[in-house]
Amino acid sequence: MPLYNSQQVGANIKRARMHKSAQVGFGYTRKLLADAMEEPVHIIGKLEAGEYYPDFEHIKKISEICGVSIEFLVGEDFQSMDSYFKAIHEATKNKDVNAPKKHCIDGDPY
Repeated sequence: MPLYNSQQVGANIKRARMHKSAQVGFGYTRKLLADAMEEPVHIIGKLEAGEYYPDFEHIKKISEICGVSIEFLVGEDFQSMDSYFKAIHEATKNKDVNAPKKHCIDGDPY
């Protein structure tokens, strides 16, 4: 299955957060996810909005915290940062309209 676009990834991050809400029995907010990831809350909002792809470490953290697979979040079960960045590069090359920014959350270019 191909890598999802950044908007699909964002929607899946939100779904993962809702899954975590069901697990814990209360609304698992963006703030709670941000705190668990040791990130500012606005980062979660930007990720859920699909403004850009999260970096690989953030995908792994969201997966672990929310109890979903990496494949659920991004469409493939990436095992390394290199394969994830390569897929992002392939998914975004030659796309001018609504293309995600050319950096992941941590500022690394892909």
